[in-house]
Amino acid sequence: MSVVLLELYPQHLAVNGDMGNALVLERRMALAGLEVERVPHDPGADLPARVDLVTIGTGPDSAVRAIGDDLARIAPTLRAWADDGVPMLAVTAGMHVLGGVVRLAGGGEVRGAGVLEIEVDPRAERALTHQFVVDTPGGRFVGVENHGGVITGSAAPFGRVVRGVGNGDGASEGATASRVIGTHLHGPVLAMNPALADTMIRDAVERAGGVYTTGDDHERIDGIARRTRHHLARAVGLPVDAPA
Repeated sequence: MSVVLLELYPQHLAVNGDMGNALVLERRMALAGLEVERVPHDPGADLPARVDLVTIGTGPDSAVRAIGDDLARIAPTLRAWADDGVPMLAVTAGMHVLGGVVRLAGGGEVRGAGVLEIEVDPRAERALTHQFVVDTPGGRFVGVENHGGVITGSAAPFGRVVRGVGNGDGASEGATASRVIGTHLHGPVLAMNPALADTMIRDAVERAGGVYTTGDDHERIDGIARRTRHHLARAVGLPVDAPA
């Protein structure tokens, strides 16, 4: 079967290595024998008629301003896809623009797509955590956080902060809605935590009526990610797996 992977604003929201999330999804699906059509979307372009997976990375306020008009244009489609169960991964600024109003640190604001029930207040010190650890219902995820701003709103969090800042309330990290995941985890998060990539792929493929099965090639890649997570977690005295 063929899977359509939409990468939103790769020319604008592509710092901190987050464009690697689309590469991870594409590679893991190809190793499983799936055909992948990877579609970049930048301002002014048409959206594909069908989408199975969506990623969006992070970037500075100037990039958020630059995509504002186009984001408003495609917001109804993004909301419809989310309501229909399309898996999406949004990292930091990408998470912010899928929310409500994004207040920019330099003044002004951009209205988000309304997929996630969150708002962003930039009046906070920058959070920089080299060993960012988050516990989620899907396991313990490890990476890096590098962001400013505080997230508020009624969206369910992606997880609970074990080490780091997260949303700024001392406990919650990220936001979710249906199969949409917003997070501050960089690394990129899917390269560091391939179990999350597999969950997204499996949801997308099963939604389209297919089957996703991993094999030896995936396990070899996963071994590298596992060693990296262990290294980061051990550096701060934490086990890489969440306590039962």
